[in-house]
Amino acid sequence: AGSEAAATRPAPAGSLIVRLDDGAVVPLVDRLDEAGRRFRYRIGPAARDPGDPSFVEVFAAAGLSALAPLRPVHLRARREPGGVRLSWIRRARRDADGWEAADIPLDEAVEAYAVTVFSSDGRGLRTLTASGPSLLYADEAADFGGPQALLDVAVAQVGAAFGPGAAARARLAVARA
Repeated sequence: AGSEAAATRPAPAGSLIVRLDDGAVVPLVDRLDEAGRRFRYRIGPAARDPGDPSFVEVFAAAGLSALAPLRPVHLRARREPGGVRLSWIRRARRDADGWEAADIPLDEAVEAYAVTVFSSDGRGLRTLTASGPSLLYADEAADFGGPQALLDVAVAQVGAAFGPGAAARARLAVARA
């Protein structure tokens, strides 16, 4: 968990993989107050006793990356009276795999996003906050001098424990209402 960005790293043809069946991966810590504390782990063959000489002892501290909010997906921009409606689809880590519900459960007590609008040369012009999966960007004229056909936007979900997760960034064609 928390390694979504690392999953995009390419692996050369013929690389070895490790298959992790259901239940094979368990969190190193299960309480927020344990994050950052060093723990001792003994790693070795599952069929052998942890005291066996084939086991290796390591000390490690688990971080908060498993609590990082996932980056939103399907960013869109649509012109409407008063500005440009920026919208996206949120994602969640817990209980988000079911297809029955109309929407996935929220991981956080409060839904919050940081939305950054960039200039054509990549400078951050304005960062806005949103309490749901859309917001009305009403400062287009102030930021650009007039309507834009494309907007460079980044959206990050903000978690209570972790803060902002990785942002989804895209150059969006602004659709007409």
